[in-house]
Amino acid sequence: MSDRDTATFDMTRNEARVVIAALSDEEMTSSGDRGMRLQNVQDHLAAEFDFDEHRGVEKGEMAAGDDTGWLDNDSIFGGNDPDDTEEVELSRAEADAVTDALAGFELDESHENAGTAEDVRQRIADSFDS
Repeated sequence: MSDRDTATFDMTRNEARVVIAALSDEEMTSSGDRGMRLQNVQDHLAAEFDFDEHRGVEKGEMAAGDDTGWLDNDSIFGGNDPDDTEEVELSRAEADAVTDALAGFELDESHENAGTAEDVRQRIADSFDS
């Protein structure tokens, strides 16, 4: 990555879900500034894609009324086109945290969205190089 302070790139709604999942995985083992940065990016993406309208009050998570989780519950995202695209801006520190989380997500073979994570990670890295 170059010396740019921020970069902007396009992200689809579906990609945002994958990024949030990767950040959530990473956040479980992070603390201090890194943990806060990961949470801030999750919150930013949730707001950008209107996911935060589904946040549970007590858990601070995107959860359904039955509390089975937000990522796999089609009732939450029903009616929203997964290909809807938003322009996302990240600082260098945020981008570093996101690309690290996505790299870890890619390596976990249990994630069916590893290819999406790799595509987004590369696009973020490329946006700082251009």
